[in-house]
Amino acid sequence: MARTTHPRWGIAVAALSLALATGTTAQAQEAQDAAAAQEQIDRTPEDCVVMNRIARNIAANDRQVVFFMRGNRYYLNVLDASCQSLSAGETRLVFHAKNTGSAKLARLCNTDSFTVDRQTSRIGCSLGTFNPITAEEAAALTGQPLPAASATSSSSSASDERGGRSSRRNRD
Repeated sequence: MARTTHPRWGIAVAALSLALATGTTAQAQEAQDAAAAQEQIDRTPEDCVVMNRIARNIAANDRQVVFFMRGNRYYLNVLDASCQSLSAGETRLVFHAKNTGSAKLARLCNTDSFTVDRQTSRIGCSLGTFNPITAEEAAALTGQPLPAASATSSSSSASDERGGRSSRRNRD
């Protein structure tokens, strides 16, 4: 006995295929929209950042420092004035924060200053506001590739030098 396919089944299968294709296109568009929304960050400058959230910092030039934060956040700090001892690529900055209280809550603010580790004078450079930037902007400013998501904990070696624990929980 030969089976015949009813014409309505063919139409139903075609309609289902079209619906799936349209749904896939809609999902792809939603994914693109989500990626575009993620790239659009809130550019509102911040006066302070929590110091233990700073993974690393790199000078872009004598007037700009890029802060790589834990949790894949990035800030550009445009200094109040040119810092003569600061050069592009410099990473050894000593911050002079006016904080008191818990080290976990210590903040680095636009009213604080820093010196470059190798400089001989004690003249500090004043920080400016912390302006949120994208990861791509941070990489372009510093000329360095973005760190892997798990490699953003470069301060664990600094905590070892201070007698801290060798393993650290990352609370992103």
